Amino acid sequence: MSKDKIIHAAMEVFSEHGYHRASMDEIAMRAQVAKGTLYYNFPGKAQLFKTIVKQALQDIINHTCQDLDNISISIEEQIRRIIRHNLDVILESRNVAHIIFNELSNGIEPEVLDEIKALRLEYLSFIGELLEEGKRNGYIVDVQPMIAASGIIGMLQSACNYYLSHQEQMTREELEHSLFTLITQGLLTNLE
Repeated sequence: MSKDKIIHAAMEVFSEHGYHRASMDEIAMRAQVAKGTLYYNFPGKAQLFKTIVKQALQDIINHTCQDLDNISISIEEQIRRIIRHNLDVILESRNVAHIIFNELSNGIEPEVLDEIKALRLEYLSFIGELLEEGKRNGYIVDVQPMIAASGIIGMLQSACNYYLSHQEQMTREELEHSLFTLITQGLLTNLE
């Protein structure tokens, strides 16, 4: 129970202050645990940060894999579900999304940064493999799957950042539909 409280508090503190300005003292205070309990569960800030990002990325991967585990799902529905799962994480767990997408910078201990980058690459590879399979089956145009996967994730993140500041302009459903249309059909109408 203490570990969950610590992780929740750490997500808030890292999201609000960034990795470098976040302090273990503030995390302990927000979690309402003694500093000894905090350090017993997490020997340092880097390990706590890594745990949060690793857990969040693994949750996204597991949830998406579980949802796409039905072989009868069309490629369009697979893409729609990938969009939906990423929007869920970014919009409903803003603290986690902020950490995953904005806090991975230099200055974090190299071994921690490497592990986190490996997890992000694992997720991109998962999406890239789905796109590669779609390409082999003739459903996806001839693009580099990893570039496409990276572009999709980047587009989702940027669009969500815009949406969070301009929610009066569209509904979440309109956001999801616009992203699905853009990803699956592109910008251009049929050119003669």
